[in-house]
Amino acid sequence: MTTALVMAGGKGTRMNLDEEKPLIKVRDRPMIEYVLNALIGSKHVDKILVAISPNTPKTRDFLRDFPVTVVETKAKGYIEDLADILQDRTYLEEDEAVMTIVSDLPFVTSNHIDDVLEAYYSRNKPAMCVSVPEELFKEYDIIPTLVYEGLVPSGVNMLIANSKEQEQTIYVTDNVELAFNINTIHDLKNSDNLI
Repeated sequence: MTTALVMAGGKGTRMNLDEEKPLIKVRDRPMIEYVLNALIGSKHVDKILVAISPNTPKTRDFLRDFPVTVVETKAKGYIEDLADILQDRTYLEEDEAVMTIVSDLPFVTSNHIDDVLEAYYSRNKPAMCVSVPEELFKEYDIIPTLVYEGLVPSGVNMLIANSKEQEQTIYVTDNVELAFNINTIHDLKNSDNLI
């Protein structure tokens, strides 16, 4: 069983827009809608949780039309909120496999999700970070948030629901769709040119 956890509680302060970040529209649809549809269509995702916060009350309303469980966070920060959820047995069983995914990946598809999950289950390690080569960012004029040894974390990760330190592998993909987190106005404008 794989549970997907969509992190959708951030303010999106770098966007400097009035709209909640998960609801910012790309090609006339909210970004989070693309992520949810990709997860719903996946062959391997059994349950979808969406973490919201006091920063995203309209997102909560939007989620009513989707087969998801809403998880309230305290908006302490991405890492802190994620850690709280992973230890909360209301939503996740001990040592359950969890895919974490950000709500601002509008070009992700069910095939990308399945590809990541199949790679994860073939590795037999508790954690996996999905990364994209930095060259793809340059090629598509995307501004990376973080670059480490020529790789950019995609915003998709796999881990086990517990508070222990977990051995991690890195899965490198050339799918530019997994690189395209929309974090800035530049990214939003540039999204019209992608694919």
